[in-house]
Amino acid sequence: MSFRIYPPESSEISPNYWIDPRFIYKNLERFFEEERICGLFKSPTDEEGIGISVLAVEPNCLRLKAIPSSDGSLPRVGSTYTLVTFVDGGKVQFDVKNIRATQENSYACDLPEKMAVIQRRKGFRTPGPGNFDRDFKLLIYFAQGKEMIAQVVDISEDGLQLDLRLDATEMTVGTIWSHCSFERLKIRSEPFDLVIRNTRLSHESSRIRVGCQLLNPTQLNRNEFESTRNAIHTARIQRRLKFWFLNASWYA
Repeated sequence: MSFRIYPPESSEISPNYWIDPRFIYKNLERFFEEERICGLFKSPTDEEGIGISVLAVEPNCLRLKAIPSSDGSLPRVGSTYTLVTFVDGGKVQFDVKNIRATQENSYACDLPEKMAVIQRRKGFRTPGPGNFDRDFKLLIYFAQGKEMIAQVVDISEDGLQLDLRLDATEMTVGTIWSHCSFERLKIRSEPFDLVIRNTRLSHESSRIRVGCQLLNPTQLNRNEFESTRNAIHTARIQRRLKFWFLNASWYA
């Protein structure tokens, strides 16, 4: 069987990537609701690893099965390894302890006490906070005292998708909106310019989805977009989406 596994992080993991211990079990259930290939590594410098699949998440243990390899490597009973796999949310990493054999090539181990979900793919998008935070919005500036509010559907480091009323304003591809900003409870980000790249109908016939890209952004604009995207993503993984803004660089 051909498969590929990836080694653990070789450096210290940022505190932002660690899951709140209260929500580890729920995330394990979500990540491993289907059988998933993982790697077990003895240390961060272990380049070979052992291929395993997580068969089940149970209240007191994980059920594992070793994947046959050319060198016949198997987990050592009683040992501690670092498990690494990839999910849509990024790279999942945690220690597995007290490995015990259950039957041929099958094992059980204790549930992890700590778990990290690491996301370093620069261009990834994450959904906005939605109903978890109705105070977060994007302001589109037209003139002094005239602004339009848009809901953020999703956001990346250099753009976002907005939800707007269909007849709110001109929304053709190529339209430029200047001096936009994120806002939450009167706190605003640095202004930035957006250009419309695409439009499509929303789920509601009276609304429209508008895909926008940052136009000639400053470094501060880029930093604030990336910070906003990362804060929302991390809070969603941590199940603290109501408080995502606490880690946004412009919200102070």
